[in-house]
Amino acid sequence: MSGLAVHPCRSLCSWHRTRAELDGLPVVACRGCGSQWVRTEPWTPIDSTGRIPDVVRAEVARRAESG
Repeated sequence: MSGLAVHPCRSLCSWHRTRAELDGLPVVACRGCGSQWVRTEPWTPIDSTGRIPDVVRAEVARRAESG
């Protein structure tokens, strides 16, 4: 994988861990728009409900531990 995909949100956001990795980090992707995220990104994904998914919370915690 060479980079992350970023697409405009369509109010369908539902973030889940994928099998992919980027620079050794697990890639989390949105099933609604196809955007991707890793914990080194400066922003935090949320589902369309406004909730931060558990998989994202876990990665954010790892980001804080390593930073």
